Amino acid sequence: MKRFILSLVAAFLMLQLSAQQPNISNPGFEQWSGTTPTGWTTSISGSLTGIPIMGSYPLSFNFGSRVNDSHSGSYALKLQTKSLDLSMLGVPVISVPGIAQLGTAGSFSISIETIQELMSIDSTTDMSDLINNLDLDELSTFTNIFSRGEPFTMVPTAMKVWVKYLPPVGETDTMLVLLGAYKEGQTSLLLMGDMPDTYGYYAVTERLEDYTQLTVPVSYDEEDLTCDSLVIVFVSSSFTNAKSTELYIDDISFEFDYLSVNSTERIQMNMYPNPTTDYMVISPANQSESYDIMVYDMNGKQLKSVEQLTGDTRLSVSDLAAGAYFLKLKQSGSELVRKFVVE
Repeated sequence: MKRFILSLVAAFLMLQLSAQQPNISNPGFEQWSGTTPTGWTTSISGSLTGIPIMGSYPLSFNFGSRVNDSHSGSYALKLQTKSLDLSMLGVPVISVPGIAQLGTAGSFSISIETIQELMSIDSTTDMSDLINNLDLDELSTFTNIFSRGEPFTMVPTAMKVWVKYLPPVGETDTMLVLLGAYKEGQTSLLLMGDMPDTYGYYAVTERLEDYTQLTVPVSYDEEDLTCDSLVIVFVSSSFTNAKSTELYIDDISFEFDYLSVNSTERIQMNMYPNPTTDYMVISPANQSESYDIMVYDMNGKQLKSVEQLTGDTRLSVSDLAAGAYFLKLKQSGSELVRKFVVE
């Protein structure tokens, strides 16, 4: 019965896809309201409190701008690091990497004492002592600056986006792309460490002089065909050492490869043990058809590829470093992506 229901759901979703591929608002950044792309948040605003005499001090960072240098169409979104000199308040210069989020976000309020504590973080010290000195209730107001995304009804298997990435010449930097597909009740605070069951993550360090299409694979449970909302976050530089890096973003699209025009049924697969240390057994429900498997790291780089397999496969992962990975199984024109962990 469960298999039959999944087949009906997949068939219904395929009919929807055949009419129109789901997409987000303003995926090509062609619509703008002033300096803000329609449907996106490219700024952070709030206030510092507890300042002698002044009481509070407004803060505002606007990272985005409209540029004619696009992959297609008339415009693209450009993100840059922004800095704020608060030396008169006893706080060093604050540099924040460029951030773009799908949807809208609110503002924050935090004391100057907490900012000073955060700026003095030393990874070599006992972090528990630092946490005990911070006002965690106050820090929770930072959650307001994270967007809850926008309504979305179908879990993608991958997101594609065209980018140019320009760290300062001779320097390296890291950009991040984060994607989360959420169901009702799940948190959507990707950058606060609460990841949903269904998410995508991609990091880029090399300089990309020309527009390059990135593919962000999405980890999802084989039964999670639908979602309520989608969150997308682009970060132009490292949070710990934000540089004057420029990130150009254009033409976002999605893949839904778990559906196939030749099949109305999702691939079923068992994969165990997970977590693992030495090997995994890949056991597709359809044992009669051959299949291919690929393994990717969290940056989307393909690490393994084995083709024309049949029956159960014992895949060695002893050569992989500890961490999280994606496994993609392709069979009869359909694909399934699952996450696994090497300990």
